[in-house]
Amino acid sequence: MPSETPDNLETLQPSELLELVRELLMVNEQLRSQQTTPPTAAQSLLDDQLRRTSLLTQLAIEFRESVDPAAIVEHTLRAVTVHLVVAGASIVLVGPNSSIELATVVVDGTVQPMDHSLAVDVVEKGLAGWALRHGSSVALSDVARDRRWLEFSERHRSGSVIVIPVRQSSATLGVLTVHRSVPYAFSSHDLILLEGVAAQLGVALSAARHQASERQRRNQAMALLAMSQFLTAERTPTELATMLQEKSIAVFGAQAGLLFLADDGDELHPVLPQGDQAPDENLVSMASGAARLAWASQRIATTGPAPDVTCVSMPLINHGVAIGAYALVHSSGGNFSAAVWSLLTVFTHAIAAACANINLVTRLVHQARSLESLVDQRTQQVIRSRDALRAIFDHLSEGILLLDSDERVVAANAYFCKQIVGLHPREVVGQSYAQVRQLIERQGAVTVENLPMASGGRQRFVVRQIRSNGQRNMLVERTPVGSSARNEQMIEFWRNQPA
Repeated sequence: MPSETPDNLETLQPSELLELVRELLMVNEQLRSQQTTPPTAAQSLLDDQLRRTSLLTQLAIEFRESVDPAAIVEHTLRAVTVHLVVAGASIVLVGPNSSIELATVVVDGTVQPMDHSLAVDVVEKGLAGWALRHGSSVALSDVARDRRWLEFSERHRSGSVIVIPVRQSSATLGVLTVHRSVPYAFSSHDLILLEGVAAQLGVALSAARHQASERQRRNQAMALLAMSQFLTAERTPTELATMLQEKSIAVFGAQAGLLFLADDGDELHPVLPQGDQAPDENLVSMASGAARLAWASQRIATTGPAPDVTCVSMPLINHGVAIGAYALVHSSGGNFSAAVWSLLTVFTHAIAAACANINLVTRLVHQARSLESLVDQRTQQVIRSRDALRAIFDHLSEGILLLDSDERVVAANAYFCKQIVGLHPREVVGQSYAQVRQLIERQGAVTVENLPMASGGRQRFVVRQIRSNGQRNMLVERTPVGSSARNEQMIEFWRNQPA
C-alpha cells in the first residue's frame, strides 16, 4: 500500500492504481461501520452535558442583554422549547396578593400571551398555583392520571409535565411549566436542568424588577423636583389640580389624583382640572367621602375596596391646620410599598405648602384690592374735601397766604391774589415772600408797623399803602403751622382795617 498519494495519477502503473482503489474501499468501509455503531453511554452523557451547558449559557447571555421582564420570559421560553424539544411551555409571573403581572405561553412553537382567564384559573385552581403557594417543584410522569393537573387545551390531556416555581431569595416571582406529549418523558436530569433555568430566570427577573424600581424612584424624585420647581411660580388652584392629576398618573400609576380645598366657610370642595385632564365624575364622587374624612380627622382615610378601584386620601396640613385633602384613586389590590408611602408623604407636604401659599396669595390679593378700594375711597374723600375747602378758601373776605419753611408761597386764596396783589393765583404761587412784597409795593408806597406778638407765637404787623384810589390799611398775622420745635410752614392772614 502506498504511503502517500502521488500528485500525477497518469504516471502510476496499473498495479499501483489497483492498490489505491483497495485502500479507498477499506477506508470507506470503516466509515460506514462507525456510522451504524450506536453512541456509547459516555458519549451520550457528554452530549447531554453539552446541551445543558449550551442552554444555560445562552440564557445567561440573553439575560445579560435584557432588563425587560417580558423579553426575559420570551427568551426563556424560546430557549427551553428549542433545547429540550418540548410540546409546550408557559411562564406566569405574579405580583402582590398573587395578582398576575405577566402570563406567556408557547403554542406550536410561537411565543404568545396567555389568555387572562386561563392564567387566573392556572394560579387559583391548577398545579401552578399549588407550586406558587408551597414553593416546591412538581414532576408528573403521566398527567392523565393526576387530578392536580389543569389542562391548558385539548392536546394536553396526556403526557408528562414539570412545574417549577421561579424564586429569588424568599420571594416567589412566578412559575415555569414545561409539557411533553409523551408520558414518562422527563428524566431527573431534565428536572435539574429546569431547576437551573428557573434559578437563572429568578435572578434575571429580580434584577429587572430592582432596576425598574430604581428607575421608578428616580422618576418619582425627578417628578417631585419638577413639582417643586413648578410651585415656585404663582399658580392658580386649577393649575395645581391639573399638575396633581398628571403626576398622580405618571408617577404613582393611579387612575386619578384629586385635590380638595376648604373655603372660608369651613366647607370642603373639589378643585378639578379642566380639558383632557378632567377626571371621571364617579371617581370624584367616590373620593369625596374619603377626602372629607381625612380632612376632618387629619388622618389618612381609605375607602372600602370596590370591585375595581380603591381611594386613599391624605390630609393637607399646614402649621397644624387642615386646609384640604389629596385623594389618590388606584386599582384594587395594588398596595403601595414603603418607598412609595415615603414619597407620598413628601408629595403631600409639598402640596399642602403650595395650597397654603395659594391661600395666602389669594388673601393678600383680596386685602390689596380692599386696601386699594379704601385708598381710592379716601382719596376721593380728600379730593372732595379739598375742593370744598378750596371753595371756602377762595370765597373768604380776607387774604390768606401759605408759606413753606423757605418762605416761598405754597398757596394763596383768590382774595389775596386779586385784591391785594392784583394778579392771578398762578402768578403768585411759587414766588418768594420777598417777591410778593415787591409786587404789593408796585401798587403804592408801603409802610410796615410791627405790633406786639400775640398769644401762641403769632407775629402781628400793620401794612399801610397809599394807592391812587386812596389809602388802605391791612392787619397781617403770621401763625406757624406744625409743632413748636419744627415749624415747616407759616400762614398769614391779611385783613382790611379801617383807616
